[in-house]
Amino acid sequence: MAKICVFCGSRTGHNPEFVRTATELGTLLAKRQHTMVYGGGSTGIMGALADAMLPLGGQIIGVIPTHLARPELMHSQVADMRITADMHERKALMHELTDVYIALPGGFGTMEELFEAITWAQLELHSRPIAILNTCGLYDGLIQLIHTMHREGFLSERCIQLLTVCKTIDELEEWLGQTAAA
Repeated sequence: MAKICVFCGSRTGHNPEFVRTATELGTLLAKRQHTMVYGGGSTGIMGALADAMLPLGGQIIGVIPTHLARPELMHSQVADMRITADMHERKALMHELTDVYIALPGGFGTMEELFEAITWAQLELHSRPIAILNTCGLYDGLIQLIHTMHREGFLSERCIQLLTVCKTIDELEEWLGQTAAA
């Protein structure tokens, strides 16, 4: 069983498929007895993930900075909620607790967390696997940009291989099975 850090949005987005796949992932993580490490929120994709895991007895560690640890944002049913002084401490703790990273749909915060994990891997500060779930092609533009950076000589082939892109929950489950077993 792995500790899987999930980066994702505090909003649901417009497409109901985003919440559906987050719910599927939460169910999968709970059934496979993985521990989810996440941002501690009760709203958006974050809330959907936690809400899917809780009824199944899923293990969840929420990590939330003090300025966001408010009743309307923090998930009240997550028993293991760690409150940090700030975002830097939050990310450091999430990294310390994590075996695998997955990014679901989200905004700037999701991108910042994802790219910090990738950058740290590029700098060989860790060797944890990293994947994104490209639900409904949300990350197509980002993937294209990454390949353009590679083609233009800013990213090596090794850097490209640091990020796995999965289009479906089934692909992500297969990747996770190979990754968590390694």
